Amino acid sequence: MPHRRLLGAAVVAGVLAGVPLAHAADDARYSAEYQTCAKGSTVDIEQCVGRLTKAWDQRLNAAYQKLIKGNRNAYKMRIAQRLWVQFRNANCRYYGAGEGTIRRLEFAECMRSATAHRALELEDLLKGPGG
Repeated sequence: MPHRRLLGAAVVAGVLAGVPLAHAADDARYSAEYQTCAKGSTVDIEQCVGRLTKAWDQRLNAAYQKLIKGNRNAYKMRIAQRLWVQFRNANCRYYGAGEGTIRRLEFAECMRSATAHRALELEDLLKGPGG
């Protein structure tokens, strides 16, 4: 029972802090990278996060090309990747919907974070079982 109370307190703290618990590891993993963009105007931050996204996208594309090259199941990866791109774009557009300049930053950060996750996932696939 004490474990349930502790977990319940952690969930409440996460919600109150505005940080989903599922993303707690992401915050630690990417916070230094994202913080490099934390200064300047909204436009400056948006452009900086865009540059980070572009770098992650290059890593993603490099891993993707290696995964499909000579792979007899490449068509499955192509389907998965196309669907993932559709999901990422739709999901991030949701974060970017609404009013206010913060929405632009939420969209940009969604794109960066999702692209980084996918790039790391594909790089792990290249390493094979056990990563």
